[in-house]
Amino acid sequence: MSSGSHLSKELHDLVKQIGETRSKQEEDKIIIKEVQQLKTKLNEKNLPPKKVKEMLIGAIYIEMLGHDASFLHIYAIHLTQSKNLALKRLGYLCCSLFLDNDSELLILLVATLQKDLTSTDVHVVVNALTAVGKLISKTFVNALTEPVLKLLTHNTDVVRKKALMVMQIIRQLNQDCITEQDYDDRIRRGIQDKEPSVMGAAFNLYHEELKRGAVYKYKPLTGTFVSVLKQIIEHKLHKDYDYHRFPAPWLQIKLLQILTLLGANDLKVSEQIYEVLGSTLRRADDTAINIGYAVTYQCVKCISGIYPKQGLLEQAANSVSRFLKSEDNNLKYFGINALTQIVSISQKYVLEHQMTIVDCLESNDDTLKKETLELLFKMTNEQNCEVIIQKLIHFLKTSSDTNFKKDLFVKISLLNEKHAPTQEWFIKTANTLFEFGSEFIDNDVRNNFFKLLIDNFNDIGTEFGVFITEIYSDLLKNDLQDNILKIVCWVIGEIGSQIYDQDPNKLNELTQLVIAKLDSQLESETTKSWILTCLAKLQSARSFQMFDQTRAIFQKYMQSKNLDCQQRAVDFYTLAKFNAALKSSKDTTVDPKMSFLDAYVEQERKRGAQRYNPSLQVKAAALGSAAEAPTLNFGPYGGAKTSTFGAGAEENKTTNQNPSAPIIAGPWDDSGYTQKQPPVPKPVNAIPIAIGSTTGIGSNTIGQTISKTTMQAMGSGQMGVNNNLPQNPYIPPVRPLPPKEDPNLKEKQKLAYQIFAPISQTQQQSQSTQKKGISGMATQKPMNANANPIQASQQKPPAQVLNLLEIDDPKPSQQPIAEFPQVYVQQPQIITQKPVVPQQQQPQQQQIQTSPIQAQPIPQQQIRSYIPANINVDQYEQLWERNQNVKEVTLQSKIKSEQDFKRMIQSININVIEVIDQEIICAGANAESKSCVLIYGCYNSNGSLDLKINSTDPLDAEYILVVIKRQFC
Repeated sequence: MSSGSHLSKELHDLVKQIGETRSKQEEDKIIIKEVQQLKTKLNEKNLPPKKVKEMLIGAIYIEMLGHDASFLHIYAIHLTQSKNLALKRLGYLCCSLFLDNDSELLILLVATLQKDLTSTDVHVVVNALTAVGKLISKTFVNALTEPVLKLLTHNTDVVRKKALMVMQIIRQLNQDCITEQDYDDRIRRGIQDKEPSVMGAAFNLYHEELKRGAVYKYKPLTGTFVSVLKQIIEHKLHKDYDYHRFPAPWLQIKLLQILTLLGANDLKVSEQIYEVLGSTLRRADDTAINIGYAVTYQCVKCISGIYPKQGLLEQAANSVSRFLKSEDNNLKYFGINALTQIVSISQKYVLEHQMTIVDCLESNDDTLKKETLELLFKMTNEQNCEVIIQKLIHFLKTSSDTNFKKDLFVKISLLNEKHAPTQEWFIKTANTLFEFGSEFIDNDVRNNFFKLLIDNFNDIGTEFGVFITEIYSDLLKNDLQDNILKIVCWVIGEIGSQIYDQDPNKLNELTQLVIAKLDSQLESETTKSWILTCLAKLQSARSFQMFDQTRAIFQKYMQSKNLDCQQRAVDFYTLAKFNAALKSSKDTTVDPKMSFLDAYVEQERKRGAQRYNPSLQVKAAALGSAAEAPTLNFGPYGGAKTSTFGAGAEENKTTNQNPSAPIIAGPWDDSGYTQKQPPVPKPVNAIPIAIGSTTGIGSNTIGQTISKTTMQAMGSGQMGVNNNLPQNPYIPPVRPLPPKEDPNLKEKQKLAYQIFAPISQTQQQSQSTQKKGISGMATQKPMNANANPIQASQQKPPAQVLNLLEIDDPKPSQQPIAEFPQVYVQQPQIITQKPVVPQQQQPQQQQIQTSPIQAQPIPQQQIRSYIPANINVDQYEQLWERNQNVKEVTLQSKIKSEQDFKRMIQSININVIEVIDQEIICAGANAESKSCVLIYGCYNSNGSLDLKINSTDPLDAEYILVVIKRQFC
């Protein structure tokens, strides 16, 4: 077509005119004119096939340029029935371009496709398969399934390859057409095909199945994939599959992607991969072409994705060095991306590339700069968080890319929440973040920031409240954006009204500052609603005096055109009338036991009502039964979304509060509601073992999610010496010029020291404890380097987690247990953690009165250690029913709050599974015998503690009771 020798003059002129147009208007005139001419030609009778062919080619141009040529679609369908192969091919091509999967004309193609799929002409079959892959839909998928499956055994390899690809599409459209067993058998025969092209198509199908979560089912095929990869790197495939003398690079990449998914968190499978993976990386490193870099990059991703091995990590780090030392920014980008994945396992490998990373931060290539920031985000810890967050905020200030700024906003908020060294620094950083990223503050960000503040205020008290109230009252004196003004109003109304409840002067000052904002220029009427709410909260303070001013304001906004402001003003004005009466009333004594209902309860008991059983409430919560245990919902209406700060909607239920245990998958966690994820199939159990002696290496146990971009095929081209240069017989000696000094070298070295020095120190010293970030504020006091207002806290190192569902099974089975749910597996660590032994409380002075329950010290040889159990509520219920050794006891203890109970459980080193009001369920196991220990507890504010301990070994229950009595009774 490009030569134009076989085209008519009309079609040739059309193509030429379209190419010579200077504007969209000229192009539209040409296309409209051509459409009119084609409609005129359709009135002719007995159009020759050549004429129809040219009309359809013209229709392709018309549709491609955005105009309608639907009047020619029927001719494309007619052309698919031609006996001429070229015309049939053009007909299928036009149908693929013109028609979508919902077109009514597709029904006319079904008979033609069925006929062509059974043709003896290979070219006809291939064209039909190509069209089926483009046009097949749920409407007629059943009619084409059988002919496609028969072609999987065709004598021609290209037919078998296309049939495999079409079978995958059919499976996606309707799984009932092909049973799962039949589908597995057919793709298994595909990887056993003698033609590598068919085998490669089958690899794609396996990769798609693994990405959908069918990892466990295909783990037995790991040896087959390893064997094929080994044959490929040993040049046992035909040379036709080589690319620049590199053996089948795309097959290697696909196999490495498959092995990465199979070996994730599985030591046994990874051990089968280690040898061939190292060989593949060495052979790829020996090449100097772009496709070799692509395979090297995929090897590094595989090494960081499977169960870690020290030798392979060293080899991968050396390969990454080649990328980072290159002058090509494309290779540097791949090096930074690969280093980001290695850092998730060990941060020591970034130390030798400090200056390179700093240089990439100053690069003019925005893509390289963004990837470097992603690396800094992954390597942030408590020591270097201040420097890295300041650098990220600098890019937030200077960037003009909205999507990039939004991503930075999320990253900075996560790092600030997790690694902030002090509360003062956390608040100031959050304010700076809100100032330069106010357009990204939504309800989720706001609500979860409020949750962090109120949790710390409840935990620390007045000192923290005064601190944040002073900060935000100072902000009120400046011009603020609406999103920041909403946050300020909430803090002053919610916390300031409580802090200065007895200080009328301070309340008057805050009220005047808030009222002044009503007269400022606001972006939205909704902001005025926040200001009115703040005033209503301030006037609820006992020593509030400016009632006349607030009532006048509420009365004014009762006439507002904004319905929200109007409704709030009416409500607050009504409350203001009765505020004085409420303040003059005496304090009401609250009876927590509600003894005034005793007579009513006794009356209902005589009528046959059942007595209250606390264990039924926990069971009802575990089963999600609203009928058995109705509870009030204190969360916001509507579905909760995942928040920027990593915490969901506020809820009275908390899960997995033990900091030494991993996060348990479930709809509720310690930060709130999270979107339900599909269950992860249980991989082959593998106990992490220590590899090497390097310290400071471990998996991410705090739940950081690492998002990685998919590697795209790099351009090809032989790298070598330019042979076109003239060769001179003599080169005179030239004195080399001194290297050019970087004027910013000292600043870069200072920045590198601030970022990487803490990592270097971490690698040299073993840290037995690590600081806890702001994410733990909800349950423990945040740390503080100073005495005002921050307090320090430390967190235990993560302990071993046991799969309780495999305890007491006589014969371990490699297949998943059908009747019991699977347990989520923790990310593997290179260094194993030892179980924490409960510490014996030191004897105190006689200032404290001895408890009525006396307990003798436990001999050292009888001390038992426990490890937390990684299970959810449903699994807890099933284990409780399996074990029947239940010991019940009621104690008079020091446990009067949820924090006290959790402190008691953490001293034993078992895991809190669920908390509902004053009822808590916990699970753990004996570190030596692996016997299961389940605890149900119910505490009261008067110190009464009801315990039920269900353990496989009765001695565990006795030991735990002794520990509790000694330390908490």
